[in-house]
Amino acid sequence: MKNERQIAIAKLITTHNIGRQEELIELLRESGYDAAQATVSRDLRQMNVVKASDGQGGLKYSLPPKASDKSSHDYASAFAASIVSIDYALNNVVVKTRTGMANAVAVGLDSQDTPEILGCVAGDDTIIIVTRTVEDAAFISENIHSMISGNPI
Repeated sequence: MKNERQIAIAKLITTHNIGRQEELIELLRESGYDAAQATVSRDLRQMNVVKASDGQGGLKYSLPPKASDKSSHDYASAFAASIVSIDYALNNVVVKTRTGMANAVAVGLDSQDTPEILGCVAGDDTIIIVTRTVEDAAFISENIHSMISGNPI
């Protein structure tokens, strides 16, 4: 039942502009799945669903991109457009994002599985990246600068 529901969620997310869990729950009910908000929330977490720009100034649920996915270029563009500034001090990198985008950017950074990064903590518009060393912080900062300018290291 869980797998079937998650497949239905993925289909709904890709075919509708869904910005709130209540909308998703209603569409699930219409599709024959009666799920509580806590269940849907857990499904979204397990599926690594993020909120991304809907292209109209709002946010919508989005499935994480696959490495071979043709839309990875679109994801990279959205990633770059979400970042406002980057700086580092000691072994911490601070990334400022547009309001509401820090979590999605942090998921993107974590998905890179970069050994220099110990972890990311995201708020609404700020991410703190903890690295192993000062040199790693400089490298990560430069790498993010390069990614958003279209020239990854």
